[in-house]
Amino acid sequence: MHLEPDNNACSNAKGRGAYVSGLIKINQGFDFYIYVGEKGKLNGTTFNGNSQQNEIAGGGATDIRLIKKVNWYDFDSLKSRIMVAAGAGSGERICGGDGGKLEGLSNELIQYFQLNRTTGGTQTSGGIYGCDLYHHKCASSGRFGIGGSGNTEADNGSSGGGGYYGGGGASMAGSASGGSSFISGYQGCNAISENSTENHIYHSGTPFHYSGKYFVDATMIDGQHEMPTTDLKSIEVGHEGNGYAIITCIVSNAICSCQINIYLMKYFLISNYFIILS
Repeated sequence: MHLEPDNNACSNAKGRGAYVSGLIKINQGFDFYIYVGEKGKLNGTTFNGNSQQNEIAGGGATDIRLIKKVNWYDFDSLKSRIMVAAGAGSGERICGGDGGKLEGLSNELIQYFQLNRTTGGTQTSGGIYGCDLYHHKCASSGRFGIGGSGNTEADNGSSGGGGYYGGGGASMAGSASGGSSFISGYQGCNAISENSTENHIYHSGTPFHYSGKYFVDATMIDGQHEMPTTDLKSIEVGHEGNGYAIITCIVSNAICSCQINIYLMKYFLISNYFIILS
């Protein structure tokens, strides 16, 4: 499988989403659900990115889940994710941080009125929010599966990108950070524990999801490096636009079926389980 999330937009350039891929062995049939991230936008929320209204919403992640819920931000559904490609944070005047691998990326530049730089999501925590010096206001940190909201009381606060953990939001104009990616079985990942609740999250200290499902030959690429395009025929540096997913069955006697009922799907392919997300 391979996944790619969506990107965000800013004045002169765009924050870019990450890319993940891997092989998963299926011994018996089971259902999984692909949530494809929406690209960043003005005045709204982004699917699989930000759950609260934002002036400049960051990009949503693209992921594979074992539990489907009506709301993408339902905790039990987020907890069931076995593969996540991070989205980029949004930005005003300066670009948001790109979607990352194990940690989301941040823009090293900050506005003169900003007290601190936002940070990207990690394997165990959301990215840190930004504050401003003029109005003494702060944005919100990223959370498990959700980008931090920007503070819009004084200006267009930028929001963090979606991911395994979301990036931190910015106060006033400035740069929010990208989310982190996750692949069950990938070295360096830290899987959530099954007994976690929305208010008490624990991690196993291993890369393996509690479901026992994991990927091999996995790849992570952050939004600052080369990755395959949606048609797999060329290369792009980071992914821009809505996310996409490609699923390929690679065992000759496998039976593959798909019922598509997906919100904001830009690209979906089942050919014959190699999975790509971006």
